[in-house]
Parts: sequence; structure tokens; C-alpha cells
Amino acid sequence: MPNVHTQRRTKTTIGHVDGDLELSDDAVITPQTDTIIVDGRIRLDGNATFTGPVKAESIKGEGDVEIQGDLTAAGDIAISDGILTVTGSLTARDVDVDRSVIVSGNLTVEDLDVGGKVGVGGDLKARSADVGGSLDVRESATLDDIDVGGTVRITKNVSCRTIDVGGSVEVGGGKISEDIDVGGSFESAGPLEFDTLDVGGSVNLGGDSVGRRIDVGGVVRVKGNLKFEEIDVGGTIEIDGNATGRSVDVGGILRVGKDLDLTGTLEVGGKCRVDGILNSNRIDIGGVIEASEIHGDRVEVGGAVTTAKGLKASIIEIGDRARARGPLVGDSIMIGERAAVDSVYGKTVTMKERSQAKLLNGVDLRIESRCRVEGQVLYTGSLKADEDAVFAVEPKKVDAIPNAPL
Repeated sequence: MPNVHTQRRTKTTIGHVDGDLELSDDAVITPQTDTIIVDGRIRLDGNATFTGPVKAESIKGEGDVEIQGDLTAAGDIAISDGILTVTGSLTARDVDVDRSVIVSGNLTVEDLDVGGKVGVGGDLKARSADVGGSLDVRESATLDDIDVGGTVRITKNVSCRTIDVGGSVEVGGGKISEDIDVGGSFESAGPLEFDTLDVGGSVNLGGDSVGRRIDVGGVVRVKGNLKFEEIDVGGTIEIDGNATGRSVDVGGILRVGKDLDLTGTLEVGGKCRVDGILNSNRIDIGGVIEASEIHGDRVEVGGAVTTAKGLKASIIEIGDRARARGPLVGDSIMIGERAAVDSVYGKTVTMKERSQAKLLNGVDLRIESRCRVEGQVLYTGSLKADEDAVFAVEPKKVDAIPNAPL
């Protein structure tokens, strides 16, 4: 069949077109058999409706285009000032549509470039998706790069290299091998593997997840275990399970439902609560820290520390006016001015002015002015105490101090 031209507002029945097919505005094309086959290009001058599946070399034009069935193009699909609607699946090399693409089935392309929104009822497979508005995939998505100005929702798993979204992202889980950069919020309903997660607002991870770096301005919530290298959160981070990594820096609140194990540094500006065991090389808490037990090399607490079994570190510094509930065990222990602690076990212990302790055990003790110890004071080396220091029980030099609880 030679090239076919239709007139405005015509209904045409077509089986197989050997060359190009040119359509005027409001054309309705019906298949002669099962599928409309065009060996050449379909050129559109306005809206067009195909009442059956379509196979063509390429489609170019403007206006709204509806395919009632599958659409297969060996080359490109380019629609200006219109919406492309496919009630079946769509397969093409590249898709470039000004307004929206709605596909009821699967969408398989190399490059997807849409000015408005994209809706996919099945799976999305592409090299890249560049969408100005929103991307909604009801099944899984496999592609290299996602770049969306508004929102992304992928109901099942995502597998991609990068995600760059101005608004919000919802995925079912999966793997993002490189960067996640989201201006608003990010949510994964299931386990997620990622490299860098950079989000301006909030993050919700719904399962056991693994990533290298998390940088979030607001809130992070993890309903499971989390493995990582670095976390930097401006607000709050809550992890229901175990957390394992190198370093954590939180401006507000950190809560871990089980154990927190770090090889580097823990810095929390506000409150830190670990329901299990906390291990970290260096711990710096501006406010309050609570844990079943704490182990570290150097621990500094500005507000209060509470442990069920104790805090053990090479160097412990309890800040001025701070509080410590639970045993303190260390090589060098400094208790700040007007601070109050429970039992202390250390090689070198210094109590600054007006600080208080319940029990004091150590090798070399330095007790400054107006300090108070309510219970026993045992030491094996030296005791230097100011005259106005108060001891409820006379300090005693012994051959060995009692074993520390940790």
C-alpha cells in the first residue's frame, strides 16, 4: 500500500501501510485485522485515535494521541503539545512528549523525556527518564538515571544508578548504586541498598537497608537494621533495629532500638537513646545520652548520661552541671563543676569544684573545693583533696580497688 493521507475528522480502516501514514486532526484509525502496521513513519497534524494496536517505524506530530492496545515503534516517538495515551504496553527507542505519557501496561524505551507527568501501569525499563512533573510506576522500574522535577512513585522495586528529584520520592525498595538527591522527602517501603542519600526534608526506610552516606536536613526513620559509613542529620534519626557504621553526626535526637556499633565518632547535639549496647571510638553528646551500656575510647557528655550497666572508656569527661546515672569506668575520669555522678572506677579521677559522687574508687584521686562524696572512697595511689571537700566516710588507701562492673 502506498503512503496514506487522511482528511480532518475522518474514520479510516487500515491494515498494512508500506510507507508513511499522515493524519489530520481528529483522525480515527481502525485496524483491518488485529494490528495497524505502518512500515514508515506516522505523521500527525492534530489529535488522533487508534482503536487497535499499532506498529510503526516512528511517530511524530502534535496533539493528543490515543492507542487502544500496544504501541511498538522501532525508532522515536515525538509528540509536541499533546498527551500520549496507550492502553496496552509501549516499546520505542526514545519518547519525547511535551505534556503527558499514560501507559496502562509496560513502558520500554531508551530515553524518556516528558514535560508533564508519566504514568505506567506495569514495569518501566529505560536508560534515562527526564520528567518535568511526576513519574508514577505501579510495578518495578529498571533504568540508569531518574531526573524528575516534582514527584516519583515506584510501587515495587527500583534498580537505577541515580535519582535526582525536586519534590518527593516513594519506592518499594531496591538498589540505587550511586546518588539519591531529593529536595523534599524520600520513602522506601522495603529494604534499600544505596550509595549516597542526600535529602532536604525527611527519609523513611521500611526494612533492613545498606548505604554509604546519609545526609538529611530533617528526619530519618528506619523500620529495621541499618548499615552505613556516615550519617549527618540536622534533626532526628530513629532506627528500630541495629545500626552499624563508622560515624554519626545528629543535630537533634538519635534513637536506636537495639545496638549501635560505630568505628569512628558519635556526635549528638540533643538527646541520644540506645536501647541496647553503644560502642563508638569517640562520643560527644551535647545534651542527654541513655543506653544499656556504653563502650568507647573518649566520651564527653554535656548534659546527662544514664546507663543500666555502666559507661566504660579510656577518657571520660562529664561536663559542668551534668549528671551521670550508672557506673563510670575509665583510665582518666573528669567530673565537671557542680556535676553529680554515681559510682566511679578510674585510674586518674578529678572532681571539679562542688561536684558530687556516691562512690569513688581509683588509683590517683584529685578532689577540689566543696566537693561531696556520699559513700566509700578507696584509692591505691594518691589522694589530693581540698580542705573543704566533704566525705561521708573517711577515704581509705587499699592494695586494690573493687572490680568495676564492666
